[in-house]
Amino acid sequence: MEIVGAVVSMMQCFCGETCSHQSISKTCAYLRKPHALANRLDEKMELLKAREEDIKRKLHVENLWRGMEPKAEVHMWLTNVGKIRSGIASMQDKITKDERCLNGCLPNYVSRFKQGKCINKKIKEVDRLLGQSIFPDASLVDMMPQRGKILPTTTLVGKTAQRCLEVVWKYLIDGHTGIIGIYGMGGVGKTSILLAINNQLLRESTVFDNVIWVTASNDSNVQKLQKDIARAVGLSFDNEDDEMTRAAQLHEALLRRSRFLLIIDDLWEAFPLEVIGIPSPGYEHECKLIITTRSMMVCRGMETTREVEVSVLSEEEAWDLFKQKVGDEVLASPRLKVVAKDVLKECGGLPLAIVTVGRALRRENDLRQWIIALSQLKSATGRIEGMENRVSARLRFSYERLKDNVTKSCFLYCALYPEDHHIETEELIKYWIWEGLLDYLGYGESKMLQGKMILDELKNACLLEIGCQEGSLNEYVKMHDLIRDMAIAVTRVSPLFMIRAGHEIRVPPVESEWLEGLERISLMRNDLCSLNFEPRCPQLTTLLLQYNSLSKGILPSFFNHLQNLRVLDLSYTGIDLLPDSLSNLENLCALLLRSCWNLRGVPTMERLKELRFLDLSSTSIMCPQGMEMLLNLKHLDLSNAKLYGFDSQILGTYRFLENLLMLGLDFVDVVEHCTNLTNLEANFSNLQDFNYYVLSGHWNTLESFKFCIGYSQSSKLPGKNSVGFFGIHIVESESPSWLPGILELAIHNCSGITQLPMFIMNASSDLKRCKIKYCDEMEWIITPEWVAFPNLELLEIEGLSGLQNMYKGIPPAGTLTNLKVLNVFACNSLMTLLPLELVQQLKNLEELELESCSMLEEIVTEAENEEVIQENNGELVLPCLRKLRLVSIPRLRTICRGPMVCDSLMTIEVIDCPLLGRLPFFLEIRQQLVDSLKQIKGSRRWWRTLERNHPTATSLLAPLVRPERVQHCSASNEDIIVEINTICSSGGSSGNSSFGPR
Repeated sequence: MEIVGAVVSMMQCFCGETCSHQSISKTCAYLRKPHALANRLDEKMELLKAREEDIKRKLHVENLWRGMEPKAEVHMWLTNVGKIRSGIASMQDKITKDERCLNGCLPNYVSRFKQGKCINKKIKEVDRLLGQSIFPDASLVDMMPQRGKILPTTTLVGKTAQRCLEVVWKYLIDGHTGIIGIYGMGGVGKTSILLAINNQLLRESTVFDNVIWVTASNDSNVQKLQKDIARAVGLSFDNEDDEMTRAAQLHEALLRRSRFLLIIDDLWEAFPLEVIGIPSPGYEHECKLIITTRSMMVCRGMETTREVEVSVLSEEEAWDLFKQKVGDEVLASPRLKVVAKDVLKECGGLPLAIVTVGRALRRENDLRQWIIALSQLKSATGRIEGMENRVSARLRFSYERLKDNVTKSCFLYCALYPEDHHIETEELIKYWIWEGLLDYLGYGESKMLQGKMILDELKNACLLEIGCQEGSLNEYVKMHDLIRDMAIAVTRVSPLFMIRAGHEIRVPPVESEWLEGLERISLMRNDLCSLNFEPRCPQLTTLLLQYNSLSKGILPSFFNHLQNLRVLDLSYTGIDLLPDSLSNLENLCALLLRSCWNLRGVPTMERLKELRFLDLSSTSIMCPQGMEMLLNLKHLDLSNAKLYGFDSQILGTYRFLENLLMLGLDFVDVVEHCTNLTNLEANFSNLQDFNYYVLSGHWNTLESFKFCIGYSQSSKLPGKNSVGFFGIHIVESESPSWLPGILELAIHNCSGITQLPMFIMNASSDLKRCKIKYCDEMEWIITPEWVAFPNLELLEIEGLSGLQNMYKGIPPAGTLTNLKVLNVFACNSLMTLLPLELVQQLKNLEELELESCSMLEEIVTEAENEEVIQENNGELVLPCLRKLRLVSIPRLRTICRGPMVCDSLMTIEVIDCPLLGRLPFFLEIRQQLVDSLKQIKGSRRWWRTLERNHPTATSLLAPLVRPERVQHCSASNEDIIVEINTICSSGGSSGNSSFGPR
């Protein structure tokens, strides 16, 4: 039967070909010699490939040197060549395989016939393409490349984005700016701003001949970035593996475009321009480069000339965008609008989050759905449609890109604080040190420096923001709400945290939530009354319980199964007795009991031999047993503590003690025996005791200090190397041999001095900050006997009822040349403040603030020296002055008698100064001042007076003025603020440290 089948198949082949007028001889050739036909096809394909290479080489040269692009017919020919090459490649296996039938006795002529027919068809196609391959050079290329591509984008929302766009645009047309870096957290709108600039350049501007857009990928390397840029300019590096050759070709291709702008969006790593092949922007090359990135470090690595930070939207801008996405009609319901405001707050002003949440809730009228959405956002579950993929994933990638696990762990530690909390940086770094995150090398300045470097990296990566606390000079950071949500999501898996900070909970998490794998727990800032269970968390290293009531105490066996605990914070709690199981924490490194106002006793510490940090400040307790066993102690805070039965001689036995804080205690006699101290905060009851300590020379071994003479005022000495005199009578004959290196000086409520004491002479060269308050006998601040205070940056004077003038006599050259801030409050005997000879030396003065000086008539008095009057052609020049604030000075008539030049002035505030009708910098107003001014505050009546006295200046500023009601002034309807509209947003808000008021 197989023989019959084969014969039938052969007959069908012949019959078919006869009917189609195919010659029988050619059909037989298919059957006898199939490989000969295949070889013929190979020869023709080799020729076609050679033609293709020739044409591609010509196209490459034309594109590289002349910027010419191939014609459409050339594109079509190359496409067809590619197709036939793919088709023939798929035939190769079938051609080489000799199929047979009848158990291998005879060839399979049907298969041979079909192959031969197909090969013959391909030969004809190759012949046709060879015939079309003769392109004259003139018809090969003829089109210049496009200037760029108009890209789809969304409308920019709010002044924040518009302001950034204007700043970038200014840098683009500035001939001195070569590389511009735009940075900000993920989803903040960097790409949207850049898309708007790209389209505006292509539609409206001829600044650049070409605008080249490249989107860098997350895993970009030199080769990939080179290929991305090459693709954007029409080059191909498919067969070029040499990095330097690619860079050279790319360099030539970009240079040929003359004036071009290269935009690289979402760059994650810095690359040298020469390695990539990007010409260096400058006078030689009329080109510019813009990058967007989430890290300031990338900007620095790319050597950007200018950096523009894109911040989140203001509340008003965020609400406008949210309404646009949700729909105004949805928010017509007052109840729903209240919830919507809370939902929006959880988005933290991040445009991407606002758009995502707004679209998910668009036209949603069910209040229950809004409440569910709010709950999901607050719990960081990410279940709202699009939040996980569009927002959380982007933010998480910033975390994944951190350079090492130490930096990642330090970042996650910040999530232990409550939402919107302003975290004191020094406190945070100490936690890192106690946890052992910064490689255990001992406590000191080196570890703090390492921590600050990590904080800088996190801020540069836009994972932390700069925070603030009103009235504090300490440094703070904070986490954006969505960044914190992302961090919490990470800590639900690995490493495992439990975070219930700032939730106002009164009942602790149930015992089943205290999982064995937990590494850190934060229950700070709640209303917990007790902890009445015995958790089993053998891996737990940090437990934060500060700012809770705990009035009903902690179960005595609570710490039995927390053997690896390193950090325990019980500060600001109402606990009265610590559980006995605390004594079993042999790995405890830091124990914080600050301001535990009810605390009466602490169990024995004899087994806490790993303890490095102990804070007993502002407590009243019996001295714990076993304190003499804390031989590894490095930091001891006893400030304002009452330790009954405490033997101060113990301090001398702590061989590793580096930081000793004991303001409010009188243990100074034993301090000399603490030979390893690097930081000391101590209280001295009088000048004699302080002088005795200074003469001992012990302070020479310190890196930093705070010394308080008189009643304890540690809160008024915020910085290191500070000395304060509080409520004492200062007698020069009893004064100490002064310490050099003082950075801050405070003198409050002291008698016996009419000017700064002479014994401060040795400290004056280093002094940076000086505050003098309520010293009624002081008539002058500085006299000619003094040195020049060359480094003083801040001088604050308040409540000096007898003060006549700041300086007595003619100041020598160099006096106060670095002064930046001068504040004078409630000095009611002052009639004049500064001599002209001194003011002309204040070239670095940035802020001048005077308030409630009832007798002050003139700020700057005439010079006694004629040469001084002639300097600067009689003009007083303060080149750095940015802020001038004059409040409640009823007799003030003039600032100075001649003209002033203050081209950097940004803010002017004149409130309740009815006689001040002239401003010396408005006499001949300069355009630089008009451009610099951002805000003028004063009553409408005062503004009308300025209009009469300075018509030119006020007419220039009038378009910018808007009325605004005075908040702190009473009186008539005339008391209305007139304020110049500012294009600068004000940032920052107050917050509380864990060691500050709740």
